[in-house]
Amino acid sequence: MTAERPLPALLSIWRSEGLVWAGGGALLIFLALTVLWHEWGGLRWRGAAGNAALIASATLLVVGVGIEWYVRRAFARSCWVHRPGEGLVVTRGAWWHKEIWLPVSRLQHLDVVRGPLERHHGVATLALFTAGYHQHCVRLEGMDPERALALRDTLLAETRAHRAATLDHVAPA
Repeated sequence: MTAERPLPALLSIWRSEGLVWAGGGALLIFLALTVLWHEWGGLRWRGAAGNAALIASATLLVVGVGIEWYVRRAFARSCWVHRPGEGLVVTRGAWWHKEIWLPVSRLQHLDVVRGPLERHHGVATLALFTAGYHQHCVRLEGMDPERALALRDTLLAETRAHRAATLDHVAPA
């Protein structure tokens, strides 16, 4: 049982998502500072906008470096191991390292998801929904689409087999 890792295209997806959020935040900083410096600081619109642009750009640069660090760390820790008949062990985390054990008996349903960025980069996400677990959905991001479908089908078959075996033990004689 070797650990499977996400495809490198996941790095691009995570960077893109992070930079969209950071760009939105920088835009809000720019607008807020421009209005504040114009109204309360007595600066003309052009001066206020220039100062605000410098601060928003610097903020975007610092946040961009932080996003790159975080994305690389999170990617380096992301992996999963399928243990046939038992379930999955998922490892992840940039700051807080987690090892999540998903037994077959807890799996409720599985979805293969491909958003626009994932389709563009040729990857998929396998979403595993569980019962009786505080983290009701665990996502395996950055999978090859064919591998995601194959793992989904394998886990579904294992779930059915486990439920059938459980019913055989419970059924009255």
